[in-house]
Amino acid sequence: MIVGQQYKILSELGAGGMGIVYHGVDVMLEREVAIKKLRSEFSRTPDIAERFRREARIQARLNHPNIAHLYSFFKDGDSFYIVMEFVDGTPLGKLAPMPWQQALVMFLDVLEGLEYAHSLGVLHRDLKPDNIMAGPRGEVKIMDFGIAHVLGSVRQTRERSIVGTLQYVCPELINSKEIGPASDIYSLGILLFEIVSGKLPFAAENDFALLHQHLEKDPPLLSTIVPGVPQFLDDAIFKAMRKAPEDRFRSCREMSEFLRAQAPDLPPKTIHADVSRSIRRIDSLLDGGEIDLAAMVVRQTNPGSACEAKVSAARNAVASAGQHQEKTAYLRETLTKLAALEASGDFPAAQSLAREALDRYPRVTAFQIAHAHFRKESQS
Repeated sequence: MIVGQQYKILSELGAGGMGIVYHGVDVMLEREVAIKKLRSEFSRTPDIAERFRREARIQARLNHPNIAHLYSFFKDGDSFYIVMEFVDGTPLGKLAPMPWQQALVMFLDVLEGLEYAHSLGVLHRDLKPDNIMAGPRGEVKIMDFGIAHVLGSVRQTRERSIVGTLQYVCPELINSKEIGPASDIYSLGILLFEIVSGKLPFAAENDFALLHQHLEKDPPLLSTIVPGVPQFLDDAIFKAMRKAPEDRFRSCREMSEFLRAQAPDLPPKTIHADVSRSIRRIDSLLDGGEIDLAAMVVRQTNPGSACEAKVSAARNAVASAGQHQEKTAYLRETLTKLAALEASGDFPAAQSLAREALDRYPRVTAFQIAHAHFRKESQS
């Protein structure tokens, strides 16, 4: 299926409350993309469609290696689509808990991406591990700037006054006060706590109790959940999660500088290779006829000999189909020419053409018969 004249939908990657995400290909530029489709019933609702359009315009302003790029936004039929960079990676939520050193390396990349976004006046508003991807070459990508709250998620609030996910929402948003970069920094404190410990700092049986904890309760020390974690991580999380925005880090850069000063000798980036995800990606491309892209993914991810065999078989099938089409076209063209030569009485030329065709395709019965027929006619 082609949408927007150049984007081929291959397979579904996931679905949320308001939209569906597909694995796709830009057939003009021959690159993989992620295609987000707003459900048709919401596209027909003007206020929701306008929110979707507005968030697309916001993300289109961002161009940073740690932020997933937005390529296009358009309407096709009754539905709106956002086309984004296809990020081959694993959500941080699936990698947690992880050693604090490894988590910190990725967290610093998140801070760099957010510092850039904040410098352009863009807030994320829904930071959480599921919106951050760790790639197979150690890269980190922040997803869904301002779009996640439109598409919805399992843990997203239904309250109109709160935009974001309740487990990560800042106190000023709960109180309907003005938000700013410090609001994202509050969520970052929770995110850092979670990817190291595998747990959330606040948990409650209902939304009201959870919001109350965000407003009134200090988070537990990370070191009480994960023994051996250095004190500076406790300090960083505590400061990031202060109830008053002015008491937090003033910027992502300030938080980054604090963390780097305390941990100057960090390990290199960790490779997060998800072989099963790579195999699904390759299968999706092959099913869509994108053999060259599938071969490129095989080279990049090394998922095993079985995938290499699939790509090779697909190429052989295409080559065989092409040869069959060429043979069929040649057969039709040659028989037409032979009929014309016979009609004109030029049997020697017809015999010569039939001999040429038979040399090329000796097992084609039509050419065998034609050659015998015109040789007989030439001799009579």
